[in-house]
Amino acid sequence: MANIVVTEADLGREVAARVGDAVVVQLPENPTTGFRWALASPQGDVLDLAHDEFQASAQTGVGAGGLRVFRFGAKSTGSGRIELKLARAWESGPPKAAFSVDVKVG
Repeated sequence: MANIVVTEADLGREVAARVGDAVVVQLPENPTTGFRWALASPQGDVLDLAHDEFQASAQTGVGAGGLRVFRFGAKSTGSGRIELKLARAWESGPPKAAFSVDVKVG
């Protein structure tokens, strides 16, 4: 079982995985601004969100950013899409940024 790491550079791309693999999405985030990455749409039958955490950067000063890490498990064959949005939970309207990647599980 492999870890398939996806970053900002993979925006809009398709990645291939096998059942049992983990698709790990790493996106820059600074939670002190209020903007946080979150799922933009529910997951289907192909991928399952297993873990969501913030990892602070080596610069641990006040207000330092880091990475939001989402770990999705490939649980069945087929195609799925990971859609995330960067927004403040208390604000309505369009997100500050959006990220998506298609995952084909074989």
